Amino acid sequence: MAASIVGMDLGTASIKFAFRDGGTVRLISRPLPENIIGEDGVIAPQTLVSLIASIRKEERIRARDVVMVLGESGSFFRHVTLPPMTDAELKLNLPYEFRDYIDEDPGNYVYDYAVDEMVSDEEGKPERLELYAAAASKKLIEERAAMLKKAGFRLKVVIPSQMAYTRLLIDYLNRNPIEDGLHQVFINIGYEHVSVQLFKGSKFKASKTIDFGCRDLDAVIADIKNVDRHVASTYKASNFEGVLDAPECEAVYDRLCFEINKVINFYNFSNENDVERMYLLGGGVEIPQLLDVVVRAFPIPLELATMVMPPEMMELDNGGSYTMAIASLLEGEASINGA
Repeated sequence: MAASIVGMDLGTASIKFAFRDGGTVRLISRPLPENIIGEDGVIAPQTLVSLIASIRKEERIRARDVVMVLGESGSFFRHVTLPPMTDAELKLNLPYEFRDYIDEDPGNYVYDYAVDEMVSDEEGKPERLELYAAAASKKLIEERAAMLKKAGFRLKVVIPSQMAYTRLLIDYLNRNPIEDGLHQVFINIGYEHVSVQLFKGSKFKASKTIDFGCRDLDAVIADIKNVDRHVASTYKASNFEGVLDAPECEAVYDRLCFEINKVINFYNFSNENDVERMYLLGGGVEIPQLLDVVVRAFPIPLELATMVMPPEMMELDNGGSYTMAIASLLEGEASINGA
């Protein structure tokens, strides 16, 4: 099983891989050409195919099967309660659970579910099903499958980001059962968006996407240095001439904290329970100045998402930015083992 699964996270600014090479977990990241990913999917499929194929060859990735995570913009995810029914009945009924979310033909989507809990009555008879249900565009999945096939891979499983976080939490809480039931959020500081997802224990409760991210930092650096955003991104990565300490960049960090704090306060009010722990992930965690401001801004215990990874992965360099790829790898391995 050592080289059988690749966890893949295809973002708008980079693509990340996590896989086992012998007894070691390897992490690989490559920047994506500018504007290769758009709102409607991959704009230049052949360019992306060539990039993925070259990574596979250069890094000598022997595994073929890929588990790919879909961000919130690529899928719908919700918790639903249904009467007891068979698998066939569930698959027939799932499209109706998304009728308020999907405007187009429901037949253009694929649906899946994971059982959260089977609730029985006092006599022990099944009373209701608590499920996590997901829907994703057939076109999107077919596009990703065809692209990976041309690059020498095989799309085995697609999972929504919420299930990726759930996999991490299930694994963590099995090792630390005393922490089950905590209200906690994952804050994914990405390039275009920041995602804040609330869980109670390993159970998904709510999510919010903030239309603000590291691209806004690139825009500010571009203005400061009078360069285009692509060059500004390289300045950000190297902290060229200490640009990340500029007041204009600090204003971006402060605004980001303000937006996150609004979501946290809303969660606290809506759930009548305060968030007790925060986990950070995404490309933003690689910016020390941003990370320092976030840590100081919140009194809630805050950790990198590596904290909930298996011990062998907790010390991986930049593991926080690879969280989704690692979670996809773990989900794929759990599927193989029937976990």
